[in-house]
Order: sequence, then C-alpha cells, then structure tokens
Amino acid sequence: MTATFKALFIGSIGGGLFFLADLPLAWMMGSMCITTVLAVRGAELAVNATLRKIMTAVLGVMLGSSFSSETIDQLSTWSGGLILLAICVILSMTMVYFYFRKIGHFDRATAYFSAAPGGFNVMYEVGEAKGGDGRTIALIHATRILLLVMTVPLAFRFAISLPATDQSIPLLGNIQYMENYGLLLVAGIFGYFAGGLLRFPAYHLMGPMLIAGVLSITGVVEVMPPMLLIYLAQLVIGTAIGLRFLGTTVYEIRRVILLSCGSTSIMILLACGLSFIASDLVQISIQGLILALSPGGLAEMSLVALGLGIDVAFVSIMHVIRIAFVIACIPFAFSFFEKIRRK
Repeated sequence: MTATFKALFIGSIGGGLFFLADLPLAWMMGSMCITTVLAVRGAELAVNATLRKIMTAVLGVMLGSSFSSETIDQLSTWSGGLILLAICVILSMTMVYFYFRKIGHFDRATAYFSAAPGGFNVMYEVGEAKGGDGRTIALIHATRILLLVMTVPLAFRFAISLPATDQSIPLLGNIQYMENYGLLLVAGIFGYFAGGLLRFPAYHLMGPMLIAGVLSITGVVEVMPPMLLIYLAQLVIGTAIGLRFLGTTVYEIRRVILLSCGSTSIMILLACGLSFIASDLVQISIQGLILALSPGGLAEMSLVALGLGIDVAFVSIMHVIRIAFVIACIPFAFSFFEKIRRK
C-alpha cells in the first residue's frame, strides 16, 4: 500500500496542476501525465488492483445514476448507432491490422490483437497465447488509451468550446440526499459482486452501472454521487493508466508511441468521418457519436462523456457493447481465420 499511496500522492500533484489550469478531466489527465513520465524513468510505483476496481465501481454508479426514464425511450432509436458501431469496429480493425503489418512489420498475431479496438487485458492474454508479442500488444493498447484520453477531452473543450459540467455536481454532496447516497452505495456493492458472479466483461463497472441505472430510471434515486468521489475515481484511474508503462525503455516507448499515433489517428478519423455522415440518421449529436465510436477504454471514455456532459447514457452503453463484442468475437475470429489459412 505504500507504493499505492506514493503513486496517488504524486498523481494528485499532476491532477492539482491540471485542475488549477482549468483543463478538462484534470485529475485523470494530470495524474496520468506525471505518472507516465515517472514510469518510463523506472519509478517504483503501483496502484492496488482492488482499489482501482473499487474506483471503477464508483464510476459505474456515477454512470448509472446519470440515466433517466428518457434512456428507455431512446433505446429503440439507438439501433442505428449499433449498426454504425459494428461498421466502425470492422473497418477500423481491418485498416489498422494492415497498417501494423506494412508499417510496423508486426507478425500476424501481434498485428491482429494490437488492432483490436478494445479489450486490453483479453487481447494481451489471448494474443500472447496465439504466438503474438504480448509486450508489444499491451504497449500498443495502453498507448492508444493514453493518446485518446489526452487528446479527445482537450479537442472537445477547446476546439469546439464545449464547457465541462463537473461544477454542476456538489463537491461533498447534499445532506438532504443521504438516503439516496446510501442506496447508491448498496447499488455499487451489490453490482460489484453480482457482476463478478455473472461474469460480465468489466464486471466491476457494468454491475454497479446496471443496478444504479435501474434505480435512477425508475426514479428511486434522483442524485449523482458527490463530485469528490468523481475526482477520486479520475485520480486512481489516471494514475493506473500512467503506470502501465512501468518497465519499458525510452526506445520502446518512442517506437510504440509513433506507431500508436498512426493507428489511433486512423481509428479516430474513421470515427469522426462516420459520425459526421451518420449523425442525422442515428439522431445522436456528432460529439456523442465520436465519443461512442472512439476506441478508448470503457471506463476512460465513459469518464470523458461524464466530465463533458455529452450523451452519457448512449456513450456508456455503446462502449459496453463494443467491449463485449470485441472480447467475445475477436479471439474466436482469429482462430477461425488461422484454420482457413492452413487449409
């Protein structure tokens, strides 16, 4: 726990500086930046895995509590978004696979699992088991998430002049909602364990989000957790992202970042292009579609949507479906194509 406390203390310095600079998602972006630099320099830091899961569960409760009765009404209109998501995943993975093969000179397995738009841990484990370079796969995915979290909030906040919505939530909550906060706490705990028992992907986020979502949609709970918890979740998740680069050399980071800049650019440009083309058809804002199609981590991109107040329910649900699709289908598809290739 000493390493965790030290890491979070250092991360809070970066988060505090970004907060003072009035940057979006300050506590996540600031902690991520400073710990990434220290990780590459070999600092002995860590974030307790259980703590990260707990903070991710807090995020799940926050996302679920942002749902409303209108969310159910809108589900029928989101089928177009699902089709667009499937098109985006297939196109982006195909394009990035050939990019890694031709430009990165990766072997088939490494290129395939590095090109997957999500499922970091599963792609790393299955990719290595299939003969790929596990370290490269992990670094590519970690860099993709880092780049997206670093650039997307800034682009929305400044290029589009979209204000953050953080300040609309009381820092320490409101004493008159103590009963609601208690229900959200129960939702988080119950959802955390129920999600694990039901084997949900990213169960520590999805379980609490579903339970809190039901409470919010039915009107049982009409409040979001205090802003302080949101800041803490940002701090823990941001610090953990930065520390994914522990044990890497400057040369590895430089090469992977250059390759990942190219692959991430392909993915985000495709997401932007499809969003501009299909926004009216899907009846979702361009900003919401871009966030929903962006190949970032489930927790990270949901935090971006929450922090910027952009179609939170739609973005969260699309990312849950994307991750579930990637985890369920992509490893199977690789085995299938390998069998065909050998015939």
